[in-house]
Amino acid sequence: MTSCCCCCYRVFFFLIFLISLIFSSTFTALASASGRELDSKPATNDTVVFSYIEATGRGPSKWGQLDPKWKACGDGKSQSPIDLLHQNVKVLCVQQDQLRRDYKPANATIISRGHDIMVSWKGDAGKISINGTDYNLQHSHWHVPSEHTINGKKFDLELHIVHVNSLGEAAAVVGILYKYGKPDPFLSKLFPSIKSVTKQEKSLGILDPNKIVFGSRKSYRYIGSLSTPPCTEGVRTVSREQVQLLRDVVDDKESEFAYVEGGGKGPRNWGKIDPHWKDCGKGHMQSPIDLLDVRVQVFPGLGKLLRDYRAAPAAVKNRGHDIEVMWKGDAGKITINDTNYHLNQCHWHSPSEHTFNGSRHAMELHLVHYSSQGGTAVTAIVYKYGRPDRFLSKLLRHITRVDPGEEIDAGIISPGDIKFGSRKYYRYTGSLTIPPCTEGVIWTVLKKVRTVSREQVKAIRDAVHDGYEANARPTQSSDGRTVFEYTPGEI
Repeated sequence: MTSCCCCCYRVFFFLIFLISLIFSSTFTALASASGRELDSKPATNDTVVFSYIEATGRGPSKWGQLDPKWKACGDGKSQSPIDLLHQNVKVLCVQQDQLRRDYKPANATIISRGHDIMVSWKGDAGKISINGTDYNLQHSHWHVPSEHTINGKKFDLELHIVHVNSLGEAAAVVGILYKYGKPDPFLSKLFPSIKSVTKQEKSLGILDPNKIVFGSRKSYRYIGSLSTPPCTEGVRTVSREQVQLLRDVVDDKESEFAYVEGGGKGPRNWGKIDPHWKDCGKGHMQSPIDLLDVRVQVFPGLGKLLRDYRAAPAAVKNRGHDIEVMWKGDAGKITINDTNYHLNQCHWHSPSEHTFNGSRHAMELHLVHYSSQGGTAVTAIVYKYGRPDRFLSKLLRHITRVDPGEEIDAGIISPGDIKFGSRKYYRYTGSLTIPPCTEGVIWTVLKKVRTVSREQVKAIRDAVHDGYEANARPTQSSDGRTVFEYTPGEI
C-alpha cells in the first residue's frame, strides 16, 4: 500500500475507478433488496419478508429469489458489505476530494422497520458533498454487529447515514463502525425514544445530525449496493447497553427471542412470539429445572452412560445466541435404554441453565444426540470457575474468529476430549431450552461440576456478539416430574 504526505483517502479499485454513486435502475432494485433502505415508510402487510438467518429459507443467500425486484441481491456485481482488506486498498491523495459535511438541525422521526431502527429527517438536515455533487441527508439506521469488516474483523455496531442527490437517483452512504466502550453520545440522546419505538412513526422534534461524531477524516470509499460508503476508518465506541437495546426493539429473525426480560422477547414471552413455540409457555415438561436432592430418586437400574464417541470432521458455528460445534461425519453415539443416539453437535450456555439445589454455576455444555427414530437425548455438563477446560482450549482459536451466522471448518475434532469426570448423573424427561422448546427430550445431567476459566467463558460470550451477558433460560417448574439419579454401587 503506497502513501504520500497530503491528506489521503483510501479508495477501492475493482474493474474500474470507483465512484460513490448508484444510478437509478440499480438503485431502485437495491433499495427494495435492503428493506427499502431509502424509504422511510413502514412495511405493509404485503411486503416480502426477508431474514438474516439462512435456515428460514429467506436468508441472505436467497434474497435475490424472493422478489424479482431484488435480483441484484443474488446476481449483482457491486454488492455490499465487503471486507476492507488493507492489501486491496490504494491510498489516493486527492486533497480536494475530502468528504465535506454541512449538516443542520431539522425535524426528525423514529420508527421500527422490523429489521432495524430508523431515524428520518423530515426537513432540510443538510448534505455531504462528494466529487462536487451534493447528497442530501435522509436517514440513519443501525446494524448489530457491523456489516463491513476491516481485515476480517467484525465490530459490535455499524451506523449507516443515508444520503441521496437532488434527483433521487443516486445514493451515498456513510458507515461508522463501533466497538464496545464508552456510550455513544448520539445514541444516548435517542435512548428514551428507542425504548418506546413501534412500527408507527414517532416525532423526535428537532434533531441535530452534527451530534453524530465521525472522529476522523480518513475513510474508505468504493462503489457498492445500499451500503455505499465512504466508511470512516476510525472505530468509535458504544456501550453494551446501547447495543442490547437496539437488538431488543427490532423484529428481525436473528433477534426473534432474547434472554433478557423487558423487550417483549424474553423467556416469559417465548410461547407468544410464534405459534410453533407454544410449548415454551404452556408445556409441562420444560427444561432446564432445579435438581433438588430432596426430590431425586436414586435408581441404580439406569446403568452407566454408554458412550462410543470417535473423532470426525467438524465445524464451529456462531448461531447468534450461542457457539456450536457441529460434527459433519460419524462422531459416535450414546446408548440409552437400548436405543442409539448419534452425536450431532454441542454448544454452551453461560451461566449454567440447570441448577443444583438452587445453585447456578458459570457455564453449561450441551451435547445433542438424535436417534434414527427422531428422538433427542442431551447430555449436560456443568462448570464452575477454576482451571481451564481442555476441550475449550483446543477450540478457542476457532471460536474467537467465527462471526454471527457463519461457520468455519475446525478440522478433525474428537468428542472423546470432552471430560465427563464422573459416572454419576441425573436423568429426567424435559425439553429443548431454546424455542421451539420441543418436549420429550431425554436429559442426562452429570452430577460432577467441572471447571472452566473466566477467560474461556468471556471468550464464548464475546464471540456471540448479542449484547447480553448471559444466554441461559431460567429454570422451569418440574410439574411433578421424577428425577432419577444414577450412582454406581448404590441399591
